[in-house]
Amino acid sequence: MRIWLPTLRSGTGADIFSIRLADSLLKAGLEPVLTWHHRAYEFLPEALRFIRRPDNIDLIHANVGYAKAFMATGLPVVATVHHLVHDPYYCEYTTRAQHFYHRYHLKWREAIAVSQASKVIAVSNYVAGTVKSVFCRDDIGVIHNWVNTDRYQPSNHYAFSMERPFRLLWVGNHSRRKGADLVKPLAELLGPKFEIRCTGGLRDQNILDNSATIKLLGKLSEDELIREYQNCDAVLSLSRYEGFGYSALEGMACGKPVIGFACPGITEVVNNGETGILVETDNLRALESACSNLSSTPDLLELFSIKSREHVATNYLESTQIKKYIDIYKAVLASAK
Repeated sequence: MRIWLPTLRSGTGADIFSIRLADSLLKAGLEPVLTWHHRAYEFLPEALRFIRRPDNIDLIHANVGYAKAFMATGLPVVATVHHLVHDPYYCEYTTRAQHFYHRYHLKWREAIAVSQASKVIAVSNYVAGTVKSVFCRDDIGVIHNWVNTDRYQPSNHYAFSMERPFRLLWVGNHSRRKGADLVKPLAELLGPKFEIRCTGGLRDQNILDNSATIKLLGKLSEDELIREYQNCDAVLSLSRYEGFGYSALEGMACGKPVIGFACPGITEVVNNGETGILVETDNLRALESACSNLSSTPDLLELFSIKSREHVATNYLESTQIKKYIDIYKAVLASAK
């Protein structure tokens, strides 16, 4: 089975998803063809129909934002929704220009993609619900994202110590939706007994500065990121909205609990009180209390760490999730005959 994965490079979790999907399909014995295209196609995705299609393709799997461009190829199209920007909850974290773009440029294209795709897959139950609500298609499949638990795993060299600052790792682009505006206020509440280590990305806005308690790591390679997960004490999630908690999942695979807000996407990944502590969104006092509680209770930290790794290994295995994709591909191809 030869699957074409045309992808616009965006510098977000959608890129990571495409890379992992292609790698996993290849390991499962399929022939994925991942091709990268400039993100300028976002403004006229129909132009994607003119790019050369790889030979002998059986099925196309694309992001819902530009899947419409491939509807006229005569091949079955599977569309993935990572998060729906038309969700009213998501709209709270967009600018006027973004809202205009989403409403008048993107929405009608996604409506066509959702209605005409052979299959639509959401990365979480929450996202599936938003797609059903906005576009009125009921048969939305749900396949959660995954990590390679052989790569993302606890380190034998990590050791917790109350003699050093408690290390929190925050992974994400520096946007309001990701909670970048809350890093400094939280660091001030936590004080010198904590260190917040912050990764960077494509959309960094330089709203954070290195300080005694905030360490800016810049954009990391995957190996560097894994080491940061392994060496931190807990993963910090300040996101106010997520389609799926990718960084939470990666950290948990490395045996780290998650401390963050109980926002959409995160609550599907983190079991509050078992693999981490989730508090009301934007409640920094509650977040500070959760951090202080975990840092001063080594036994609880260790229990959460063990449960986090077990949760990922039980529910987010690469082989399990990829089998779901392959089953959908087979069903789509069978119905297209």
